Amino acid sequence: MVDLSDYTELEGTGFEGYQTSSPEDDFFHSVYIAGISRKNHTGLTEEAGKLQVRGVTYNLDKVCMIITHVKQVLYKAAKGPDGKERPACFSFKKGMPPWFGWNNRECGTNSAERAANDFCRDCRAQIIVTGVFCEESGKPILGEDGKPTFVFLRGKGMKYKNVADFLSEVARKEFDPIIKPVTDDSKRFEQANVNNKRSVTNITVGEANSQYGIKKVFELSEGTTLPDKVVVDILNITKKTVGKFNEKFDWSKRGASKTASGYGEQQADPDGHQLPTSEAKPQEQVTETPKDSEKPQAEAFDFDGLEF
Repeated sequence: MVDLSDYTELEGTGFEGYQTSSPEDDFFHSVYIAGISRKNHTGLTEEAGKLQVRGVTYNLDKVCMIITHVKQVLYKAAKGPDGKERPACFSFKKGMPPWFGWNNRECGTNSAERAANDFCRDCRAQIIVTGVFCEESGKPILGEDGKPTFVFLRGKGMKYKNVADFLSEVARKEFDPIIKPVTDDSKRFEQANVNNKRSVTNITVGEANSQYGIKKVFELSEGTTLPDKVVVDILNITKKTVGKFNEKFDWSKRGASKTASGYGEQQADPDGHQLPTSEAKPQEQVTETPKDSEKPQAEAFDFDGLEF
């Protein structure tokens, strides 16, 4: 009998092929804005300017989710021989700086530092936001298997500013603390990790001016306020799925030879926009934000009992 333990020292000396999955089988489903009208893999025509949830549903005016994970990363794009965008360098920004790309180059901590380095000049900050796909009320939208659907959007290029501004605004809000005892550390943790889970996040399509013309961008706003029990349930779901999040989005574990479906490849991010060569800033957009007291209150859905 051959025992696996007899060959543990050979780990890392073989070759493991990378298997792509169908959009329907992905754990995290990409939310994107169709750049042009065209048929997708199901034969359905995705309408330009409409929101799409890859592998789930298409041509929406609004997508609702309850945020689970938020991660800022650094991404440098390059075009391959076929003209498609490929990652040239990537950093998952683990812990405090200094951060390093997958080629062990130290990353600039801000755009000015990156611009001063020839290799890093085209590197851009991006934000990945994942969440539980839900109705406006906060009720989770379950798949045919009875499990919740997890979605993600990527704030990149022209889409970065609105996503970053929304998350910053939510993080600055004051709420009655959930974590006890209350300390300076617990307050900082709640602002960064709990505040964005206290209400449904509504995603719609807006427009912004750039040096490339008018671009479609994500508009994020707070929707239905969630009960504390649901917030805690979502926090626990976030903890349980952090491994899947890292597996999907931490490219530093894969290196330049592999890519994650729905993240870097142009064909898996079909919004029709390339990363700009400079960070053009859109015009300020003023929107009316309803007061917390005016927002609808969600029911106490049993998130804790969901299987995933």
